[in-house]
Amino acid sequence: MLDASDKLDEQPRATHYAPPAVQVLRRAGVIDRIREQGIYMKQVCWRKPNGDYIAGLDLMHLIDYEDRLACLPLNRVSRIILDDLEKFPNATVKWSHNVIGIGQDDSKAWVQVETPAGDQKFEADYIVGCDGANSAIRRGLFGKSFPGHTWNEQIVATNVGAQYAVYSPSIADATFPDLL
Repeated sequence: MLDASDKLDEQPRATHYAPPAVQVLRRAGVIDRIREQGIYMKQVCWRKPNGDYIAGLDLMHLIDYEDRLACLPLNRVSRIILDDLEKFPNATVKWSHNVIGIGQDDSKAWVQVETPAGDQKFEADYIVGCDGANSAIRRGLFGKSFPGHTWNEQIVATNVGAQYAVYSPSIADATFPDLL
């Protein structure tokens, strides 16, 4: 695995994983640890900045569903996955390795990578790009004609620690281990 960063990202990101993601996390063997470290939500809702209710989901009917919603900040999920990956002797994470180009022929695929030791080429049977919105893999495959849409809106995420002294139906029945 090649990562442009020099360590796991600690920035606030995703916290809730719907059934399709939970299925993948379960197949990877990490969902139990994610659930142990995360919180169980009996309901979730979205509100306007002034607190007015917009919409919500009652999750109680999914309590026994194996692939029900899982809640844990992405940096904690990433740590669980990395710890698991490091147990495999044939898996390596190469930090500070920035993919700058890709290619393939009839027998292999490759990536051109900027590394602390200079540019290198890595070859494999296939390449999986999980490099986000500014994907070098996507640009290498599709150029500027990548199908899809970029939203004009922005989302701001942050982690907040607080002691709750008021009753709120959306959190009253949830369990809250220390997530920070």
